[in-house]
Amino acid sequence: MRDLTDLRREILRDVLKCSYCAMCEWVCPTLDVGNGNRIYGPRGRINLIVSYFREGSENGVLKESIYTCLICMACTQQCPAGINIAEDIRKFRTFLTQ
Repeated sequence: MRDLTDLRREILRDVLKCSYCAMCEWVCPTLDVGNGNRIYGPRGRINLIVSYFREGSENGVLKESIYTCLICMACTQQCPAGINIAEDIRKFRTFLTQ
Protein backbone atom coordinates (compact mmCIF):
# COMPACT_ATOMS: atom_id res chain seq x y z
CA MET A 1 0.00 0.00 0.00
CA ARG A 2 1.25 3.43 -0.91
CA ASP A 3 2.32 5.71 1.94
CA LEU A 4 -0.28 8.47 2.41
CA THR A 5 2.37 11.09 3.12
CA ASP A 6 4.02 10.38 -0.22
CA LEU A 7 0.68 10.39 -2.00
CA ARG A 8 -0.25 13.72 -0.41
CA ARG A 9 3.11 15.20 -1.40
CA GLU A 10 2.74 13.90 -4.95
CA ILE A 11 -0.74 15.39 -5.38
CA LEU A 12 0.22 18.73 -3.84
CA ARG A 13 3.38 19.02 -5.92
CA ASP A 14 1.24 18.91 -9.05
CA VAL A 15 -1.85 20.92 -8.06
CA LEU A 16 0.15 23.77 -6.55
CA LYS A 17 1.36 24.58 -10.08
CA CYS A 18 -2.16 25.87 -10.82
CA SER A 19 -2.35 29.60 -11.51
CA TYR A 20 -6.16 29.46 -11.77
CA CYS A 21 -6.01 30.67 -15.39
CA ALA A 22 -9.30 28.88 -16.25
CA MET A 23 -8.00 27.34 -19.48
CA CYS A 24 -9.21 23.96 -18.21
CA GLU A 25 -12.75 25.02 -17.45
CA TRP A 26 -14.31 25.46 -20.87
CA VAL A 27 -13.89 21.77 -21.71
CA CYS A 28 -15.19 20.36 -18.42
CA PRO A 29 -18.48 18.50 -18.93
CA THR A 30 -19.43 18.72 -15.23
CA LEU A 31 -18.93 22.47 -14.77
CA ASP A 32 -22.14 24.47 -14.87
CA VAL A 33 -20.97 28.07 -15.04
CA GLY A 34 -24.59 29.25 -15.13
CA ASN A 35 -25.16 28.27 -11.52
CA GLY A 36 -22.12 30.26 -10.41
CA ASN A 37 -20.59 27.32 -8.55
CA ARG A 38 -17.14 26.48 -9.89
CA ILE A 39 -16.46 23.65 -7.45
CA TYR A 40 -17.71 21.21 -10.08
CA GLY A 41 -14.95 22.19 -12.48
CA PRO A 42 -11.20 21.55 -12.53
CA ARG A 43 -10.17 24.81 -10.85
CA GLY A 44 -12.71 24.34 -8.10
CA ARG A 45 -11.62 20.78 -7.51
CA ILE A 46 -7.97 21.80 -7.33
CA ASN A 47 -8.89 24.52 -4.86
CA LEU A 48 -10.82 22.03 -2.71
CA ILE A 49 -7.88 19.60 -2.72
CA VAL A 50 -5.44 22.32 -1.66
CA SER A 51 -7.84 23.51 1.05
CA TYR A 52 -8.30 19.97 2.33
CA PHE A 53 -4.56 19.44 2.66
CA ARG A 54 -4.01 22.83 4.30
CA GLU A 55 -7.00 22.77 6.65
CA GLY A 56 -7.69 19.06 6.97
CA SER A 57 -11.44 19.50 6.82
CA GLU A 58 -13.61 17.14 4.85
CA ASN A 59 -17.21 17.86 4.01
CA GLY A 60 -19.97 16.67 1.69
CA VAL A 61 -19.20 19.36 -0.86
CA LEU A 62 -15.63 18.15 -1.20
CA LYS A 63 -16.65 14.55 -1.81
CA GLU A 64 -19.49 15.48 -4.13
CA SER A 65 -17.20 17.64 -6.24
CA ILE A 66 -14.37 15.10 -6.36
CA TYR A 67 -16.61 12.14 -7.13
CA THR A 68 -18.62 13.91 -9.85
CA CYS A 69 -15.46 14.34 -11.93
CA LEU A 70 -15.62 12.02 -14.93
CA ILE A 71 -11.81 11.68 -15.17
CA CYS A 72 -12.25 12.35 -18.90
CA MET A 73 -8.87 14.14 -19.07
CA ALA A 74 -10.23 17.06 -21.11
CA CYS A 75 -8.97 19.52 -18.48
CA THR A 76 -5.57 17.84 -18.35
CA GLN A 77 -5.15 18.27 -22.10
CA GLN A 78 -5.94 22.00 -21.84
CA CYS A 79 -3.73 22.86 -18.86
CA PRO A 80 -0.87 25.18 -19.89
CA ALA A 81 0.97 24.40 -16.62
CA GLY A 82 1.02 20.69 -17.46
CA ILE A 83 -0.97 19.66 -14.41
CA ASN A 84 -2.40 16.17 -14.72
CA ILE A 85 -5.68 17.24 -13.13
CA ALA A 86 -7.58 14.04 -13.87
CA GLU A 87 -4.82 11.88 -12.41
CA ASP A 88 -4.56 14.12 -9.34
CA ILE A 89 -8.30 13.75 -8.74
CA ARG A 90 -8.01 9.98 -9.14
CA LYS A 91 -5.13 9.93 -6.64
CA PHE A 92 -7.05 12.17 -4.25
CA ARG A 93 -9.98 9.73 -4.35
CA THR A 94 -7.51 7.03 -3.31
CA PHE A 95 -6.25 9.29 -0.52
CA LEU A 96 -9.80 9.86 0.76
CA THR A 97 -10.55 6.15 0.95
CA GLN A 98 -7.48 5.30 3.06
